[in-house]
Amino acid sequence: MIIKHLDEIPKEVPKMEGIKDVTLQWLFNRRDGTKNYAMRIFELKPGGTIPLHDHDNMEHEIFIVEGEASAITPDHLIKVRTNDALFVLPGEPHGFINDSNRIFKFLCVIPVVEK
Repeated sequence: MIIKHLDEIPKEVPKMEGIKDVTLQWLFNRRDGTKNYAMRIFELKPGGTIPLHDHDNMEHEIFIVEGEASAITPDHLIKVRTNDALFVLPGEPHGFINDSNRIFKFLCVIPVVEK
């Protein structure tokens, strides 16, 4: 069993055009020996944005840990908040805008994709 504390995991800025005021932490990934899934936590400051994007090779399971924001789809902004769970299909466009005045955090589980 591997146990980590969030405060001990380095924060990274995701590499995606249009990202603003977002960090991520890799809770578990290949470096930890995962074979099937990776788990990340994202934090968006107020005004933070993950622009509309998609991944044709992976689904996402997302759980809102803290705060509220708008999930972006091609046609709508959908309010999401603490304890909401989202399932994003492969190829489904998605993103987030933290249009609140508080931090917004979510867990994201993705499959480990062979390179």
